[in-house]
Amino acid sequence: MPPPAAALTTALASPKVSNIKQILLGTSIAFLAWLAKKLADNLSRSVIGLKRELYPVEEWVLQYDEDAVDTDISVFDCHHHAGNARWPRGWPVVHDNWLTLALFCSLKPSVQNHLANQDPKRRETFGPKDSHILPYTGEEILADMRGPNGRGHNVVGSIFVTWGWKSKDVDQECMLPVKEADAAAELHRQNPQIINGFIGKANLSLGAEVEPALQYYKKNPLVVGVRHSLSWAEAEHLVKEAEKENLAYDSKWREGFALLAKYGLCFDTVIYHLQIDAVADLARDFPDTTIIVNHMAVPLGVGGYNREEVRPTWEESMKRLAKFKNVYVKIGGFGMHWTGFGFDERPTPPSSDELATAWGPYVLFVIAAFGVDRCMMESNFPMDKITCSYTVLFNALKKITRSYSKEDRRNMFELNAKRVYKIK
Repeated sequence: MPPPAAALTTALASPKVSNIKQILLGTSIAFLAWLAKKLADNLSRSVIGLKRELYPVEEWVLQYDEDAVDTDISVFDCHHHAGNARWPRGWPVVHDNWLTLALFCSLKPSVQNHLANQDPKRRETFGPKDSHILPYTGEEILADMRGPNGRGHNVVGSIFVTWGWKSKDVDQECMLPVKEADAAAELHRQNPQIINGFIGKANLSLGAEVEPALQYYKKNPLVVGVRHSLSWAEAEHLVKEAEKENLAYDSKWREGFALLAKYGLCFDTVIYHLQIDAVADLARDFPDTTIIVNHMAVPLGVGGYNREEVRPTWEESMKRLAKFKNVYVKIGGFGMHWTGFGFDERPTPPSSDELATAWGPYVLFVIAAFGVDRCMMESNFPMDKITCSYTVLFNALKKITRSYSKEDRRNMFELNAKRVYKIK
């Protein structure tokens, strides 16, 4: 009998085993080719140090832009967001652990967008080009403000509004979002011409237990207010940002809200037209707290709602809300999908003239109801980027308000926000 080693050598040299080896080799090569193609199709070139690809919303908005109009009217942007996927924003799956986060961030922007659109609520509320996944910090914010041709508006400052933050290393629930204020302060240090104020998230549903978060915010001179969204709709595929319906009437939530005056913090909120009356009651019951309604109290145009059909109700509720002098309104947010204008679903972006025609009646109604001293202009970028560029958006708002005096327009585009948020 031959020794074992010799027997193995003889067996491996047989034609039958040789065929198996060829099959395994061929299979391995085919698998590696398939894997290489999948990686090429899905992984961003940024993983090898090259400049990343553009996100779908970035590609789309580059198709059309304009030079800024009425540049003698400076802009203090009272509402934009900032962040990126690596910030702990509490997204399901993505922020479960470092590995899923690393994998998500290594994907092509188009693949990230596709994954985000798998959630029907996000798709119906925010549209097919999800701006939440955009990297949007100093470089991207300033690029939007300047415009691709460098002929954007004269932006003299801005307010960064919370975009979500959920730290894991805290021992109190109220402290989950507060480190976003530290990130805002660092962005301002790097880019002192913008992010002159920050509005942080506060879970007022915790009642008096939210106070440590308010104390933390108060120590940061950049923090000018807090936001807790009250938006809620019965529609199955619309995002409900409030924890429950009619949250503004909840006694424990109001217990938390009552603390804002103690710390001199403004209250920002996102609401649909369905919550306007509740905010009016809130303003009546807490006259010493400044309330800033974001996005003109969104009259819904998706999720089974028709914007023109809800408009009469929206107008009547806004007239009632306007009676309370502690309430201010941010003019903007109509570039988002949820208003149902549909510009974000067109093959090319609209012009500022088109936007001025579509948005004008709503904007002028709000200004007439609240007065020029209680309205302030917002970009809501990058959320409104799904409709148009930063320059086109402010061109539209400036064109809509051309019937007002230069002094009134300067108040709405710059000075009101500085006054309300106490920006020096």
